[in-house]
Amino acid sequence: MDKCYICGESLEVIKDKPYQYTESGLDVVLLGITQYHCTSCGEESAAIPSPEKLHKAIGRDICKNKKALLLPDEIKFLRKELNLKAKDLARSLGVEDSTVSRWENGKKQIGEGSDRLLRALYLGCVEDQCEEHDRCTNILDVFKNFPPKRKDIKEHHKILLNPQDWLMPDHACTV
Repeated sequence: MDKCYICGESLEVIKDKPYQYTESGLDVVLLGITQYHCTSCGEESAAIPSPEKLHKAIGRDICKNKKALLLPDEIKFLRKELNLKAKDLARSLGVEDSTVSRWENGKKQIGEGSDRLLRALYLGCVEDQCEEHDRCTNILDVFKNFPPKRKDIKEHHKILLNPQDWLMPDHACTV
């Protein structure tokens, strides 16, 4: 990519600058991503390898490493990554359709049980290359580190990822 797709002028290549990945709808910063800046029109873009794998890595990070209850934008991200409509997610979790809507718009906080079940559903679905038994064991290991009741923490979970976090094949079956 050497010419701006807006104005056709030359692009400045930027390396080693953290990239705020707003496309995910979450607070995600990518490190080591090549970025481009048009000095003529100001257009900016980034070269993001394997966005599907990146989204799986983001989902895994949320499900495994975030200790507080899921926030609305995280619930929506996981639902979309599962390719589920809100009503389908509601049925999977055993709640009313309107409940998922309220979680996603911040009018109601997700409950402890639904939070854990959504994480398990996501991890189980994205780890389809793993053996059934291993998948269940790994998912249970994630949840045993959570306290039985988590407080309502309004802090955002910041995610920092390098390309090797989603491009390395050995991450395919780690939950």
